[in-house]
Amino acid sequence: MNMPVKKLPLLDGLLAPSDLRRLNETELDELAEEIRYRIRETVSRTGGHLASNLGVVELTMALHRVYDFKTDRLLWDVGHQAYVHKLLTGRAENFATNRQKGGISGFPDPNESEYDFAKVGHSSTAISTGVGVAEAFRRLGQKRKTVAVVGDGALTGGMCFEGLINAGELKSDLLVILNDNGNFIDEPVGALHTYLDRIRTGNFYKHVRERLSGILKKLPFGREVERVTEHVEQVAHKLVSPGYIFEDLGIRYFGPIDGHNRTEVEEMLHRLDDVHEPVLLHVLTRKGDGWGPSQEDPLTFHGPKGFDVDTGVFPPKGKVIGKTWSDVFADVMLELAEEDERLVTVTAAMPSGTALRVFAQQYPDRMYDVGICEQHSFAFVEGMAIAGLRPVLAHYSTFAQRGYDQLFQELVLQRNLGVIVALDRAGLVGEDGETHQGVYDISWSRCFPGIVIMAPKDAAELRALLHWAHQDRQQTEDETAAYIVRYPKEVVPDYTWGLTKPQAIEVGKAELVCKGTGRLMVWAYGAMFRLAWEAMEVLTEQEREQITMVNPRFAKPFDDHMLKELATDHDCVLTIEDHALAGGFGSIVLESASAQGLALSVDRLGVQDDLVEHASRLEQLEDHGLSVSHIVERMRLVLGVVEESADSQPIPFRRAD
Repeated sequence: MNMPVKKLPLLDGLLAPSDLRRLNETELDELAEEIRYRIRETVSRTGGHLASNLGVVELTMALHRVYDFKTDRLLWDVGHQAYVHKLLTGRAENFATNRQKGGISGFPDPNESEYDFAKVGHSSTAISTGVGVAEAFRRLGQKRKTVAVVGDGALTGGMCFEGLINAGELKSDLLVILNDNGNFIDEPVGALHTYLDRIRTGNFYKHVRERLSGILKKLPFGREVERVTEHVEQVAHKLVSPGYIFEDLGIRYFGPIDGHNRTEVEEMLHRLDDVHEPVLLHVLTRKGDGWGPSQEDPLTFHGPKGFDVDTGVFPPKGKVIGKTWSDVFADVMLELAEEDERLVTVTAAMPSGTALRVFAQQYPDRMYDVGICEQHSFAFVEGMAIAGLRPVLAHYSTFAQRGYDQLFQELVLQRNLGVIVALDRAGLVGEDGETHQGVYDISWSRCFPGIVIMAPKDAAELRALLHWAHQDRQQTEDETAAYIVRYPKEVVPDYTWGLTKPQAIEVGKAELVCKGTGRLMVWAYGAMFRLAWEAMEVLTEQEREQITMVNPRFAKPFDDHMLKELATDHDCVLTIEDHALAGGFGSIVLESASAQGLALSVDRLGVQDDLVEHASRLEQLEDHGLSVSHIVERMRLVLGVVEESADSQPIPFRRAD
C-alpha cells in the first residue's frame, strides 16, 4: 500500500498540530511548501482534489496554531479541501494511500483521527452542524470553540443560510470562515458570487465608510443631532458595509482578509477568540495557490491525476478508450436541442461532470447551472415545464438525493410534467467513497407514482431511451411526472446488442436478448448487463445454452408479463444490479413474482447493506460479488455445475425447496 515518497524533513517530523507552534516564521514558510509538494505528489499518483487544497494551506496552518481541535471543533464543508488538515493531524506518513482501498479517505473521517469531527462529502452542511455543536457545548456548560470552514461555492446552497439564520437566533458561539476563492468546481454562478466579487475586488466600501465617519464626527453635538447621527450611521453601515447581508441575519461580519497571509489570519483569529456570538470571517484565497499550473488553471487541476509533479504537464494521451456514458448523454442533448428549440438543460454546479459544458458551448442560453442547489433545481425545472419548456435535469445520483422532497412535491404531484432526470455516477463510483456512492436512487424514487425509471445496457440504448422519453413526454394524455435514467461513471462498453432505436422502446417492456434451454434466466439491469454478458462468454457453450438473458430496460414500470411468460419454463431468476439490494431492482423482481404467484427462486446480486468505502470501482464490484468471476460462479452454482462454497461465495446463494 505504501508508495515511495520524497523525504520532507519538516512535514515528516510533524507528529501533532501542537508542533506547529514551535516552528519559526522561516520554518513555517518551508513547511507550507512541503505540504504543497506532498499534496501534488500524492494527487498525481492517486487522483483527488488538488487546487482546492493548495488554496487553504496557510489558512489551515493558522487554524491549527491558534486552536486545539482536540478540544475545540473544526468542521470542513464538503471536506474535499481537508488534505492539509490531514497532513497536520498525524496522517502525513500514510497520506500516499489517499483514496486507495485500505488507505485514508479523501474526505474527513472520524475513524481516522480524533481531529475529524464528522464524515462529510456533500456541500453546504457545515454551518448547520456547527450550530448544533455550539448549542450542545452551551447546554453542557463547555467553553469550546466551534469553527466551520465554508467555500463561496458551498455558500450558494440554501442550507448554509438556514444554518446562519438559526445561529443568529440562538446567538451561537460559532465562527464561520468564508473561504472565498471566487471558484466553484466549474465557473462560479449566481448573484451571491457577484456580491462577494464586489467585496473582493474593490476598496469602495472602505473609502465611503471612512468619509462618512469623518463627516458625522464634525456635526454639532446635541440630543436631536445625536439621534439623527446614529440613524444615519446605521443606514450608511448597511449601504456600504461589505457584510451587511450577514449582519442582518445576526452574524457579525469581519474582513475580508488575505487568507494566504498566515500572520494576518492568526492575528484576526486571536482577536475573535473572545467573541462568543456568531461570526463570519471573510477570507480571500486563490484556488491552486503556490503552484503555477494549478493557480492558472484551477478547473483542470480540481481533480487531476497523472500530471508531472513539478511542471504540471500531463503525459501524451494514448489510445482513445472510448466515450463515457456522460459523453453519450451530452451528444443526445445536442441532437434533441437541434430538433426541439424548447429543450433546455439544467444542472447544479456540475456542468463539466455531467458533460453539459459541451452543450453550453453550442447552446449557451439553453444550459442553466443553478449552483449547489439541488432542491431548487427540481422546482426550477417544474416551473419551466409548466410554462411550456422541455427541461432535462442532470445530477450525480448521490447529489440528486438532496432534492428528494422536491422530486415529490414539485414533479410527482404535478402528474404530467414529463421532466427527464439524468442520474450520472449511478452505482459504485470508486475512490470518492461512502459519501458519493450512487447506489440508492432506485429505492428512493420507485415508490412515487408517475415515475418512469430506466437504465440502458449500451450507448445505442441510452440514445434510444432519451429520444423515446423526449417523444413520449410530448403526448398530452400521458401522466408521467418524470423519466429517470441512470448510468455509471465509466466508459461505455464496446458491445452493441442490436441497433436499438426509439421506436423499439415501449414503456415498461424488457428486451429478451437470448433464450436458453435451461432453468435459469438472468435479468441484468443497466450497465451490469455488460458484466453478465462477459460472464456468459466465460461459460462453456453447453452452459450458455441453458441461460436466458433479459435486458430489463425499465425498473418501473416493470415487465411483469415477460417474467410470468418466462416462468413457464424457468424456475430460477438471477438479478444483477450495481445498486443497494434493499429496495433495488432485485426487490422489484421479488415483488412481481410474489404478486403473480410465480414458482420462482429469485437470487440477487447487488450492493450489500453497508456503506461502500473508497476503492476503485473494479475493487468495489469485486467486494460486493459483482465482478465477472463472481457472476460466473453464481451462474454455475444455479445451474448445478459447481457446489456452494462458503469460502468462494461472499453472498451465499439459497435454493428454493
